Amino acid sequence: MLVIGFSTRNIVCSGSRAGYNMYTIDAFSDQDTIDCCIATKELPHELDIRSKDAAEIIIDMIRSFDVDFDAIVPGSGFEVMDLTSLPWAILASDPKNIQMVQDKLALSHKLSELELPHPHVYESVDDEPDKFPVMIKPRKAGGGILNRMACNEQQLSRAVRDILKNEPSFTRNDLMMQEFTLGEPASVSLIAIKDKVVAVAVNEQLIGTPWLTRMEFAYCGNITPYEGKYAEEMCKISEKLISELGLLGSVGIDFIVTKDGPEIIEVNPRFQGSMDTVEMATGINLFDAHVKAFQGKTPQKYRKVQRSAGRCIIYADKEIRIDAHVLKEMRKQRVADIPQHGYVAFKDKPVISVLQTGMNRSDVIDSLKRDSENIKRIIYEMS
Repeated sequence: MLVIGFSTRNIVCSGSRAGYNMYTIDAFSDQDTIDCCIATKELPHELDIRSKDAAEIIIDMIRSFDVDFDAIVPGSGFEVMDLTSLPWAILASDPKNIQMVQDKLALSHKLSELELPHPHVYESVDDEPDKFPVMIKPRKAGGGILNRMACNEQQLSRAVRDILKNEPSFTRNDLMMQEFTLGEPASVSLIAIKDKVVAVAVNEQLIGTPWLTRMEFAYCGNITPYEGKYAEEMCKISEKLISELGLLGSVGIDFIVTKDGPEIIEVNPRFQGSMDTVEMATGINLFDAHVKAFQGKTPQKYRKVQRSAGRCIIYADKEIRIDAHVLKEMRKQRVADIPQHGYVAFKDKPVISVLQTGMNRSDVIDSLKRDSENIKRIIYEMS
């Protein structure tokens, strides 16, 4: 199996545990990615995924493996790349369905049509908001790093300028404005086939967690299961929505859980960042479930969690270089996304992930905080 994405470690390691021979093309070539693969290739640093020749470059890289793959699994950033000239099956949803849900403005129109709860989305960042605060974010990018909140007109103008400065390839049409909704961030992980959708886990999301990052809305990891009171309702909403959208395989829906109930934020038509915690908490192998979904097979039912599990992502407070001694010390913790010797993590970029399990959320959070503090001390004292 070949996996292509900007970061594929959780996908290829899941596939390896399920007994598949894994290959990958990604941007990081982390040590644990390499350990789980027969062979890996690193994406060119200068590659613009939106350029006309990007698909041709990737196809040449795929052919250079000189392997007859069983299938290709697109990960984040490559869900709609045209690889149909290759002779192998593509285990992904219909590109038209993916493009619709990845455009948060188009998705909001669909959610309104289905009368499903979601924050109000404006047609343009140049519209006059009915009320503040509002959230400005990319229409077709995730991760939260570029998200900005605005509480007045001046902050709104500043937020738009700041995002365009940080991502020069964007125009104002690449941005969207959304009602800012207070609540707990959560997600539902699902497996879908043509005529059946099964929610396999509800997850708490760690967003802008102060002991992991200085970025207010950056994705920092997950805790599985989500322990709030709306978990069952989110599962029902998610199964209905994914059925309507016609997505297949492993997919996820992000929510904000308000005092009045859950509201849909976005849909991820691919493997999600919660993959580690879902697998650790439930015992389900999501890669194997994804492959079998394209054979018309789904898990029989929602699987009760066996334990609590957490993953957190440590972001760099300043530019740091990871040397062999730092790597050796970090490996004493339960870590993932392990960088190569000599890796430079720039300010506000991810360094490494920490994984933990426990009897409940409190146990997991305490362990993640402890291990994260140990790793940050190692990084900043020794690098």
